[in-house]
Amino acid sequence: MQRNPERLAARGPIDTANGFPRWYKDGGGRRLELATDPRDPNTQAMGDLPDPLAPVSFPGNFPDEAFYFLAEAEMPVGGQPRPGRARLVLALEAAFAGTGAVADGQQQVFARVRVRLDGGIPGAAYTFTHPYGRTDPLPADENGRVFVTEDTGAGAGLFDLLVTDGEVAPFLRWSADAPPGYLGDGVTGHTIAGSPLGFNFFTVEGPQVGGAGAAPDPTDPANLDKIFTDVFTVQGRISTLTGVEAARAVYTRSSGSVVIDVFAQSEPGQTLLAAGTTLTTTGTDYHTRAEVTTVPAVVEVVNATDLPPTTATATVADAVTVLVADYDTAQNQLTVEAQSSDLDDPPTLTVTGIGLLTAGKQVFELDAPPASVEVTSSHGGSHSRHVLVSGPASAPDPVRAAAGQDRVVAAGDIITLDASASTGAGITFTWTQIDGAPVVLTGDTTARATFEAPAGGAFEFEVTVQNAGAVDTDAVSIQVEPAGPVTDTLQPTLVEFRTNSGRWRIEGTATAPLPDRITVALDGVEVGSGPVDALHEWDIRRTVVPGEPGVTPAAGASVEITSSRGGQVTAPVTIRN
Repeated sequence: MQRNPERLAARGPIDTANGFPRWYKDGGGRRLELATDPRDPNTQAMGDLPDPLAPVSFPGNFPDEAFYFLAEAEMPVGGQPRPGRARLVLALEAAFAGTGAVADGQQQVFARVRVRLDGGIPGAAYTFTHPYGRTDPLPADENGRVFVTEDTGAGAGLFDLLVTDGEVAPFLRWSADAPPGYLGDGVTGHTIAGSPLGFNFFTVEGPQVGGAGAAPDPTDPANLDKIFTDVFTVQGRISTLTGVEAARAVYTRSSGSVVIDVFAQSEPGQTLLAAGTTLTTTGTDYHTRAEVTTVPAVVEVVNATDLPPTTATATVADAVTVLVADYDTAQNQLTVEAQSSDLDDPPTLTVTGIGLLTAGKQVFELDAPPASVEVTSSHGGSHSRHVLVSGPASAPDPVRAAAGQDRVVAAGDIITLDASASTGAGITFTWTQIDGAPVVLTGDTTARATFEAPAGGAFEFEVTVQNAGAVDTDAVSIQVEPAGPVTDTLQPTLVEFRTNSGRWRIEGTATAPLPDRITVALDGVEVGSGPVDALHEWDIRRTVVPGEPGVTPAAGASVEITSSRGGQVTAPVTIRN
């Protein structure tokens, strides 16, 4: 395996119009914006709009997926009587966590590297080389398929994770003649530039991949088990706006005068305006301290360098400072002191989950302190501080062994014997088997020992817990039931086909042990397949090529969904424009 050492350089400010970063920037300084304009012929890859004829608006008329960057390549593949294909997807994709539906607060962006092979030899191994790396040999499943996806940064609001960890960097681009303002036109195949590894191509190496029309690797032309393409479609629109993010706005009021501190972030060299002043800057941080006549509810920050200017707003609150957060174990008392920046109209200060402060101070009787306290103000401010603990240490617990609950398990399972609920200072653990057919214990001198459950029977284990001054034992019984047939219950949660884009999306859950794989068919013709993930969920998507036979559903159609673990279910197809 060869990984990409390069990373993205930065993300842009949050766009208040949709809650996504305005752009992502690579190490070469290229900034790409989120492409959500269905009228742009160079950025057509996106989810369908609920109303394609209406303007894009969030959240009512917004795609459920869109791209900052997308590069794809594919080749025909031999290996079985019916040729298949190899496909590569490299993307910075914007989507929504949770159910996947458009919803504020669920915005996510992830870096995707996906390799797929259909038409390989079952059980054979295939190696993929692409602009951002080279895989280990990947085994094809019983149907001759390889499907591996790495999504980095997925999760609501984790917009910085793909910058630090994502391997889709720097952005690929046409090697020449890209439309002005774009990395490519999104539909035309073209040679590319930008691979940090010098891999401006896509190759697949494995048994019988040649013979279906793909080009051989020019560095190894006699190798019929290696195919090559340097033709990619590339989508990416260069951002012309920098934007601004209003990070914080707090006020101070004393003796009738009011000042507000405004903190913002943007790219270096921008002219930012707020409260009638120009913000000063250090790098990407901006600030101003402005005198105002009254406390505003919100403050607007304007990036005047952008044309047209971009804006962001922040709610104005008082500045709260927690001065003391001390806990005394001898008295079981937590002392909290805090103050607000509003001296003319002192707010009510509250320790979250504990109680009110009186004149900025209070002593609370607590059996145990929190790790930190947060003090909130009735004027909107808040501040947190770690609790400082003083006083005598707790008395050690007596030595008591706890081997866990008796239980029934299935043959073949890996069983964990868990004595971590045992008590005592400086204790050691020793597990021994005291009944049943002998098994091999792993970790028998730790709190958690494991063994593989045999075909069936009763077993008993004892744990000895001791320290320098005491010893105790406890036992646990394990009943192993013989293995029975594995059942896989499949529950589809979404079976949808979009006629405008030709896109299938089929999602659901499965119950069988992993690994498990789902296959979806329409009247006997496969629509797609994919693995069941660690949460026992599956998500299969496909875009139908115009004229492709057998995979476009008619009204009232159903699909057959099967699993490699024997599950089977039929589900109706929801057809939408």
